Amino acid sequence: MRTPLRCCAAALALPAAACLAQAVPEIELASCVRGSPPMRVPANAARAPLDGADRGRFHDAAQARYPLYQRGGFAPSQVLLLQRGQRWVYVTVQQGFRSTPCFAAVFAAERFDFTAGWLQKYRPRAPEAED
Repeated sequence: MRTPLRCCAAALALPAAACLAQAVPEIELASCVRGSPPMRVPANAARAPLDGADRGRFHDAAQARYPLYQRGGFAPSQVLLLQRGQRWVYVTVQQGFRSTPCFAAVFAAERFDFTAGWLQKYRPRAPEAED
């Protein structure tokens, strides 16, 4: 029986072991949209948080490409480059209700020209047990 790990968005940037001492198959990240389902990510999914400069570059590119994102009028507190299955995505994270982190948007990474370079720069990886 699989037991999902219910953890905060920060767990995607930190090792999965930071949430619980026991091994678990996935991390559950709440949606910032009330009533929307959470995002479930394998605990061993490769991931890396973007630094401040790249987070700003991503935010500007997403606003230029997606008018609905631009209307949201927020800058994410964190952007994660995350592998979901065989694809890479960017996940924007912000403070949600009750001051807990939540994901606001998910973008297909292949739509952004800087992704290949960032995969080389950040070298996203799965967390290790001692992380």
